[in-house]
Amino acid sequence: MTQQSLKTVHEGIVLPQLPIIDSHMHLWDRIGFDYFAPEFLADVADGHDVRSSLYVECGMAYDALSSDPMLAVDETRYVQKQIALAKGSPHRLAEGILGAANLLLGNAVQPVLDAHAEAAQGRFRGVRFRVAFDDDPEAGYHESGYLNENVMDRSELLDSARILARMGLTLELWGFHPQLAGIKAFARKVPEVTIVLNHIGGPLGVGRYAQMRDEVFREWSQGMSALAEEPNVMVKISGLGISRLGLRQPGGQHHTTSDHLVKAWGPFVRHCVEAFGPDRSIFGSNFPVDRATASYRTLLNAYKKMLIDLSETELRAIFAENARRTYRLA
Repeated sequence: MTQQSLKTVHEGIVLPQLPIIDSHMHLWDRIGFDYFAPEFLADVADGHDVRSSLYVECGMAYDALSSDPMLAVDETRYVQKQIALAKGSPHRLAEGILGAANLLLGNAVQPVLDAHAEAAQGRFRGVRFRVAFDDDPEAGYHESGYLNENVMDRSELLDSARILARMGLTLELWGFHPQLAGIKAFARKVPEVTIVLNHIGGPLGVGRYAQMRDEVFREWSQGMSALAEEPNVMVKISGLGISRLGLRQPGGQHHTTSDHLVKAWGPFVRHCVEAFGPDRSIFGSNFPVDRATASYRTLLNAYKKMLIDLSETELRAIFAENARRTYRLA
């Protein structure tokens, strides 16, 4: 990088009047820094019209290694404390909560979901279940809260999904691109549940995948187009800054421009919207994870630029209205 390019980025706001619901954020004390309600509220107040947000489980406030499935409800109680810190803010912090639950419990997961609903005080909107698995030692997760096998064909997962559907709740799935065919087969078995695929389906870009960028994009794009054939599946336009995707830009959050991100991420984002359509694509920042790549202002500018050729109605759908409808927000 040149000395000029290393200057701290401070961009003007692109499409400042576009209403936004951030459908994917976390509040935590992980990866070396604290990011709680005050930090997130400062980010959303930095120029974009971010009116509301959804909290997505991230293993906070309970022991993910415990055998007691009810402990996951402590995270929802923790979110309520964060919401209290936002009193007086125009931003509707964690207007919806996507909690954690072991969906491999099958029918036995019902008490956990009931407890989440009670603890959320009207904000419980579904469960995020991390099915992400790959046997590559760098690309795959090898830490608490993640599975060490592919579970997409487990009958217990189907049973749990049917319970979510009966309760009017959403199933969020976080998986990698080699799992897309399995997710499609799963979705066909439970057409009654709304599935939101997190982080554009996880096209891996590290480990053995680092030297396979063209092949990964081809396999991922074909898998996403096939998955989009299932009408109960939506895609979350989020998470491209996750380290395992190999798409982070050099320089970090203070030096990455929105144009850098458009060049690196644009083909992925545009394919998602082309495959699923503007009516089944949902924006999410994935902050603070994607904070390692760009500031909140720059990140949102980039997503807007990637899709700026869409109509105003389509942009409003992706950035706010699809989330409002899917998660039953005000």
